[in-house]
Amino acid sequence: MRLLPMKLFKHLKTGEDALGNPIQSLELIGTAEGRFSSWSSEEIALDTREMTANHRKIVTAAAKTELEGVEYVELQGSRHELTDIRGDDLQRWRLLVVKRYGSAADANTV
Repeated sequence: MRLLPMKLFKHLKTGEDALGNPIQSLELIGTAEGRFSSWSSEEIALDTREMTANHRKIVTAAAKTELEGVEYVELQGSRHELTDIRGDDLQRWRLLVVKRYGSAADANTV
């Protein structure tokens, strides 16, 4: 399976404003490899149409400990919000369910 470079992002506290509120910014916390995967007909039948229309799947070999805490994933130039991690480190692959926004051109805006 051909895997592509993938960036992992998380909001990190970078300071506080004058009122003591935290200032957060989206920071790169690591890299991994992955690729987009298609929904199977069984998954489409089990999940709602809204789920399969608004989400994508990414297959990765990255350890689950690397993926915990990740909020956004960037793959092939598009940034997506991570909503679910399926699988554990006992299995060869982890499946990331990511939310996509509109068309591919809109996916970079977070």
